[in-house]
Amino acid sequence: MPRPFRIAVVLLIIFAAQAASAQSTQLPIRYHFGDDPRWASPVFDDSSWPIATDATWPLPPFDSSGMVWVRMQVPVMPEVSDHPALRLLRPGRIYAAEQVFLDGAPMGLTGHFPPRPQAIALPSSGVFPVEGGAAQANTATVALRLWYPPVVRARGGQGRANALLEPAALAAALESADRAATNLSWAAMFALESLLGIAGVGMFILWFRLPRRELLWFSLLLFFYSVDELHFALLAFASHPLSMRMQDGLAILFNVVTMSITVEFLWAIFGLHARWLRALLHIAWIVFNAAALCTFATAPSPAIGWAMHTAMVALTVFNLGTLLTELRFLVIGPNRGIALGMALIPIGSSLGGLKLPHNDVFGIPHLDLFDAGFLLAGFFIAVTLVRRVFAEWRQSNDLRVEFEAARDVQQQLVTQPPDIPGFCIESVYAPAKHVGGDFFRVLPQQDGGVLVVVGDVSGKGLRAAMTVSAILGALSTLSCDSPALLLKALNRALAGNLRGGFVTCLCANIAPGGALTIANAGHLSPYCNGEEVSIENGLPLGIASEATYEETMVQLEPGDRLTFLSDGVVEAQSPTGELFGFDRTRQISIQSAEHIAAAAQAFGQEDDITVLTLAFASIEVAQA
Repeated sequence: MPRPFRIAVVLLIIFAAQAASAQSTQLPIRYHFGDDPRWASPVFDDSSWPIATDATWPLPPFDSSGMVWVRMQVPVMPEVSDHPALRLLRPGRIYAAEQVFLDGAPMGLTGHFPPRPQAIALPSSGVFPVEGGAAQANTATVALRLWYPPVVRARGGQGRANALLEPAALAAALESADRAATNLSWAAMFALESLLGIAGVGMFILWFRLPRRELLWFSLLLFFYSVDELHFALLAFASHPLSMRMQDGLAILFNVVTMSITVEFLWAIFGLHARWLRALLHIAWIVFNAAALCTFATAPSPAIGWAMHTAMVALTVFNLGTLLTELRFLVIGPNRGIALGMALIPIGSSLGGLKLPHNDVFGIPHLDLFDAGFLLAGFFIAVTLVRRVFAEWRQSNDLRVEFEAARDVQQQLVTQPPDIPGFCIESVYAPAKHVGGDFFRVLPQQDGGVLVVVGDVSGKGLRAAMTVSAILGALSTLSCDSPALLLKALNRALAGNLRGGFVTCLCANIAPGGALTIANAGHLSPYCNGEEVSIENGLPLGIASEATYEETMVQLEPGDRLTFLSDGVVEAQSPTGELFGFDRTRQISIQSAEHIAAAAQAFGQEDDITVLTLAFASIEVAQA
C-alpha cells in the first residue's frame, strides 16, 4: 500500500474514533468514595451514589484513604454480541491505580492498591477483550476501582473516563489509531528536543578544541535538559509506563543536574563574584528538590502540604534570583543576547507555576511555556556562543600564525655556534612555548679565542622573546673583550625598559691559551669537568643602571669541559612535584648538550632549556 494512502487510512480511523466517542450515549455515571468489593457486582444498587457531571468525578478528599469507585451502564449493541471488547477513554493524564470490572468480572489492573500502593500514569485509552461474548441484557455494568496518591489529591483536579462496548476488531483499530495520534502529537516535540541534545553534544566536542568554562556548562545544560524532556516523550511512546514514584524520581534527578548547571553557567558567562547569591540559588534548588521528594508519601500527612508549599517558595526564589541576574546584564554588559535568552527560562517556569493556559505553544502539542522558553533560549544562546567561539578561534589562529613567525625569527637569531679551532662546542635550545626567553651567543675573537654569552629573560612567551631579540641585537653592536664591561653596557641599555622584569646573564672570554675570564649577572654558574665553577655574582641586568660586575679568572687545561645552562634544567619538575635539582644537574654536566637537555625534558620541562658545552684544546693540539 502506498505511503500516502496508509496515512489517509490512519486519519480516517482517527476521525472514526472521535466520532464514536462523540456519539456514544450512556446512562449516568455514579461514584462513591471508599472501598468495598461488593460495588463491582452488576446487581448492586448504586442509585444513592452521586452522579458524575459530564463523566467527571471529584478526587477523594486529601485526608481519606484515596479510594473511589465509579460505576457506569454501557449500552450493548446487537453487533457486538459475538466478539466484543471494552474500550476505556480517559481524556487527560492522571496518576492512579486502577482496576476494571465488567459485570463483576475483573478485566484489567494498572498499578497496585494499598497497603503497598503504586500509582501509574493511566493511558488515554485501553482495550479489554471480553471472553464468552457480551451480556444478553441491553446494558453492561462497568465498574472502576481507583486509588489516587496523596500528592495528586493535594494538587486538586478531577477524574474522568468513558466506556464503550465495541467489536473487538474495531476497538483494536481505534486503539492503534489513538496510539498513532499520540505518537504523532509527540513527534514535533521529540524532534526539537533531539536537535537540542545534538547541539549540546556538538558544543561539548567544541569545548575540547576551545576549553571555555561557559561553553562546557552550557553544553551540559543543553544535553541534560534534552535528555530529561526526551525521557517524557519516550514514556508517551512506551506501552508500559513507569510508576509515578519512578517517573517523578527521574524528574527530580534531572532537575538537580540542570538547575545546578544553570547557576554555574550564569557565573561563568557573566563573570559574577556574588558568593552569597550563588549560595542562595544553590540552596533554593536543593530545598526545591528535597521538598519534592517529601511528596512521595503514600499516606496523607500535613507534611505533604508543607512540602508542596516549600517547593513552590524555593522554586520562586530560584526563578526570581536567576531572572534578576539576567535582567541586570540585559541592561548592561557585553552579554545582552545571552541574558535575554536565559531570561526566557525562569519566565516560562514562573508562568507555568501560575497555572495559566499555556499548553500547545506555537501550535506544538505538549509544548508549554517553560519548554518553549528553554528551546528558544537554548538555540539562541548556542548560536551566540558558537559565533563567539568561532571568532575567538580565528583570533587564536591569527595569534598562532604570529607566534610561528616569531619562532622562526628567534630560531634565526639563536644560531648554532660556529666552528672555532681549539674548541668543540655543542648547543641545545628548547623553549617551553613557541618562543622563549633564553638566549646564547658564541662569538669568535680576533686573537683566536672565543666569547660566550648565556642568559635568561624573566617570564615566558612573546614579551620575553622580544627582549631576547633586543639583547642579541645589542650584542652584535658591542665590541668589547671584557666580560664585566660587556655586562655593564648591556645593563645600561636594559635598565628601565623591562617593565619590572630582569635578565640573568653570564659572559665568559676564553683565550687561545685557556685563560678563562668570567663575569656573572645573576645567572647559574657554569660547570667545569662536573664541578661548579666558583665565581663572583652580580645583580641581574635591568634592575640598577649603575650596577658593576666583577671578573673571575680560571686557567683551563687541554681536555677541560665547560657546561653552561639555564635554570630550565635545574627547575624541571616531575608529575609528583619533585625538582630535577642541582645534584642531578652536576652529575650529568659532563654529558653532551643533547643528553643533558633530553634528561631535563624527560623529567618534566617547565621552563625554557638552554645547554651549551665547550671542550677546550690548545690551538696546537687542534692543528695537529
